[in-house]
Amino acid sequence: MKGQKTGGRVVGSVNLTKKQTKELLAIFMQEKFEEVKTAWERLDDLNKVKAYITLVRYIMPTLSSVKVEDNSGDDILKKILEAQK
Repeated sequence: MKGQKTGGRVVGSVNLTKKQTKELLAIFMQEKFEEVKTAWERLDDLNKVKAYITLVRYIMPTLSSVKVEDNSGDDILKKILEAQK
């Protein structure tokens, strides 16, 4: 039947290859930390900023813009501004 799972991992089970790869990468990153710090010091300011922005994406969620279609907030803002006068 189309769309029905017939094999492979059980839904929700851990992908062992992915888990092992993450563990190996974490070990590698810990071992190479001092080398990365040394390389960082050799970067010019622009490349430090670029590296920082790239790395921060791995520890902070990326925010997306929100488009507001409702203008009711404008009325609320006007009332607040009027109340401060």
